[in-house]
Order: sequence, then structure tokens, then C-alpha cells
Amino acid sequence: KERMENNPKEKSWYVGWGNCHPLILQEMRKHYPKPHFLPDDSEIPSKEYVFMGYDDGATMHLDFINRLMWQAQLKGSKIWHLHPPPECHHVCKPLSFLAEPGDAVLVDTRVWYHGTTITPGQFSLSIQSEYG
Repeated sequence: KERMENNPKEKSWYVGWGNCHPLILQEMRKHYPKPHFLPDDSEIPSKEYVFMGYDDGATMHLDFINRLMWQAQLKGSKIWHLHPPPECHHVCKPLSFLAEPGDAVLVDTRVWYHGTTITPGQFSLSIQSEYG
């Protein structure tokens, strides 16, 4: 209970999971809109992800997914860190940006190395889905 309430004595934490149950997806989608930048006829995937944590984040990694992904920040804020693949490091520079509640990002996480840092002292909640 203390970890959920972000008691300062507790350690930071970060967790994510995927959901593919149709009824749960239907209920989840009532709580956030499809990002405005996606075409009206874009396919609705059969799986979405939830990421949440306190005072932590995801280490630098690549995703092994089939399509581009979008992620919407629902609560709290976090800093995204993007690094180009090794073959492009001489042309592309690393990039960082802050995602706040209501922001949605579209990133090819199959190509760009990425990690996140939750703003200190904040609980972060985001939803991720594939697009394409």
C-alpha cells in the first residue's frame, strides 16, 4: 500500500504489461481518445500496453514489435530519451523531450533506442498501442 501511495520511504518502481482481452480493451479505451494524428481509417490493434511507475522509468532499449507505436501520457510526466541506431550516429543526434498528461508521441521504437525517466516525485501512467 505504501508503494502505491508513493511514500518517500519506499523505493522507486516501474511496470508494464500488455492486454489483449477484447472486453478489457473496450473498457480501457473509454478512458482515452485515439490520438488526433492517426488517420480515421487506421486499424485498431488487438493489444495495448499499460506502463506505470513512480520515480523510475525504462532503461534504453529497442522494441520487437510489428508496427510503429504511439504512446499517450495520461498521468504524471516523463522524459523520453531517443538515440539513433549505430549506423546513423554520425548523422542523427540523440533527442530528449518531456511528455506531459494529454501528450501523445509516435516513435518507431524498432529503430530508435529509447528509454524514459519519470519526473522525480511523480506517479506516471501511460497507454501504448501499435499503428500501421
